[in-house]
Amino acid sequence: MDLTDRFAVKASPGEAWAFFWDLPRVARCLPGCESIEAAGEGAYRARMTQRVGPFRVSMDMEMRVDEAEEGSRVVVSGSGKDKMGNRLHINRLALELSEPSPGQTEVSYAMAFNLYGRLATLGNTAVKRKAEEIRAEFSRRIAEELGGA
Repeated sequence: MDLTDRFAVKASPGEAWAFFWDLPRVARCLPGCESIEAAGEGAYRARMTQRVGPFRVSMDMEMRVDEAEEGSRVVVSGSGKDKMGNRLHINRLALELSEPSPGQTEVSYAMAFNLYGRLATLGNTAVKRKAEEIRAEFSRRIAEELGGA
């Protein structure tokens, strides 16, 4: 499954880049993120909790930075699982920053992921709807945090 978004904020690319490495601020913007922390060079751990259809899922995630171009682009991948056997595999999450005009940054991201376990039995429609809700709220919160353009 794929999710993408693109929006502008009233911040320089440097300010936006610094924001995305400020883990507590990013965690506050990501719906259901209970914690996120560095776990070594280029590695991170997070705890996510969501209600998806009839299921309440609390998942421990492990993420790693696969590529980074200082100030403009980062690519991560990772996976997580819960106690009920549900698994999330993030094949690729790419975030890019560009400067369409001084003092404004365009943020774009694309995520390709797969779900396994009972969550996957809900079907693409239900999962996609929940993923879209999370995407929209995440983007809205980032724009609010950095000043929507």
